[in-house]
Amino acid sequence: MANGSIDSSIVGAEYDSSVSDPVTREEIHEFAAASGETDPRYTGDDAIAPPTFCVCFGGKIFFHPGIPRSLLITGFDAGKDIMFGAPIRVGDVIRTKSAVHDVYEKTGRSGTMVFIVSRQTLVNQHGEMVAVIDNRFVCRPEKAE
Repeated sequence: MANGSIDSSIVGAEYDSSVSDPVTREEIHEFAAASGETDPRYTGDDAIAPPTFCVCFGGKIFFHPGIPRSLLITGFDAGKDIMFGAPIRVGDVIRTKSAVHDVYEKTGRSGTMVFIVSRQTLVNQHGEMVAVIDNRFVCRPEKAE
């Protein structure tokens, strides 16, 4: 980063991973009900998970430890992009890996903003990609004294 607030060498660095318990029919049905989903593909006995069920998985660490805490407490969620793969089914065990995908600055009328993109890759027990989720976080860099 031009302002020195984030070390660009963290781009590509994996910082968290996790393995889920097997997905249950009840979890799929509860998610479908909570999201207002009525499609029998997601609510029946042989249900698969609605595509956005993938956001239920994650690790214990939300950001790479190299990102200054001062940026994180002043920032906010700037959205998600999700690429869907194989459907999540009852009994699937999901492995999640999180890495810093990108860090970039944009300058607009209100000044400079730093965007941090964390990428979660979700794979089932068969090695099939079920989703890739890019989480964007935006914050203001520390002002130089």
